Amino acid sequence: MRQPRLRVLAALLLAAAAVAALAACGSTSTTTTTTASGQVQVSCHVPLARTKFVLHTGIALGAFHRYVIKPYRAGAFKQGAPGRRKALVKAGASALLAYHELKIAAHDANCDGPALKKLAHPLSEALSALSSLRSAIGTGNLAGIGSAGAVLDTVIAKASENGVQLKDVNR
Repeated sequence: MRQPRLRVLAALLLAAAAVAALAACGSTSTTTTTTASGQVQVSCHVPLARTKFVLHTGIALGAFHRYVIKPYRAGAFKQGAPGRRKALVKAGASALLAYHELKIAAHDANCDGPALKKLAHPLSEALSALSSLRSAIGTGNLAGIGSAGAVLDTVIAKASENGVQLKDVNR
């Protein structure tokens, strides 16, 4: 029984190391300029923005689908289901992780070329859906899980339309 836990821990540590390595790949540079009419324009540049976007979005989608959508569809969150409390804790933590990863992905999308900038609106919708879902899971209100999943599926579809293929990590 101990060996599978060690494998999971090793996989999580490896994933964290990969995320840390990608996060250290250069720093974000932000430039603020003021036009003659007084408008303030902010532009930024993130090295490897598309790669980081795909990685962070994949982690968010994988965590959400594995620990929120699949148990929800399997009925693990229903009153009286075996392991319900554990499944809800995992779902809440996964919603928090997905929110964090999508927030990073949204920043990367805003700092990249036009293909990723087109995904900024679907990502902001996904962030608001996950934000409300995260607090709802804590109170036991599970009505928003299906709609949050639909919003994330929209992000995948919009990314595909713009030439960015997103895949879940561990779907």
